[in-house]
Amino acid sequence: RVFDFLSHLPESLHTFFFLFDDVGIPTDYRHMDGFGVNTYTFVTRDGKSRYVKFHWKPTCGVSCLMDDEATLVGGKNHSHATQDLYDSIDAGNFPEWKLFVQVIDPDEEDKFDFDPLDDTKTWPEDLVPLQPVGRLVLDRNVDNFFNENEQLAFGPGLVVPGIYYSDDKMLQCRVFAYADTQRYRLGPNYLMLPANAPKCSHHNNHYDGLMNFMHRDEEVDYFPSRFDPAKHAP
Repeated sequence: RVFDFLSHLPESLHTFFFLFDDVGIPTDYRHMDGFGVNTYTFVTRDGKSRYVKFHWKPTCGVSCLMDDEATLVGGKNHSHATQDLYDSIDAGNFPEWKLFVQVIDPDEEDKFDFDPLDDTKTWPEDLVPLQPVGRLVLDRNVDNFFNENEQLAFGPGLVVPGIYYSDDKMLQCRVFAYADTQRYRLGPNYLMLPANAPKCSHHNNHYDGLMNFMHRDEEVDYFPSRFDPAKHAP
């Protein structure tokens, strides 16, 4: 069935090759790369835009399992990667990833022999080099598993000022789908939960609903409006 699927959807070959390559099965979470998949947009203060892809690189390097090793390790403990992550943090061996970005000027989009907004394509690093911009360190385990883990609501539509979406078709779909899923799973005001609430000032049109515990003084809950100064992003 797998090869029948591939024969009809050749765009899936990229993922297929990764899965069956030597890097297909990571040893654990601490030794695996992270990829943003979708193409986002950086927006500068003067309104200029750049396409961007995000990459996480583990400082302890990449390590993978062969098929026979994966069968043995997974057979003994199907949550071995989670346990390794928890035990490492608990022992003070904090895992760390470096954050890199690849940036493309939208005006140069047509100069490539592939569509930069196609999720099945990888931006060649020799043409679009990785640029270091930050790091992530996991320095503690959760205190309350339900509050800090089960109630987490990740979503590609949750962005901060300076980062916006692109015309990436998969991203456009995921922005809606993830939010809709979280509303079903956690309720319409899931973004008010401490694990998901923004740490900085924010602006949206979310009002009331079940389990609402935030009072808002704004007059309107729609967009656009002459009573609200909010504007479209550049």
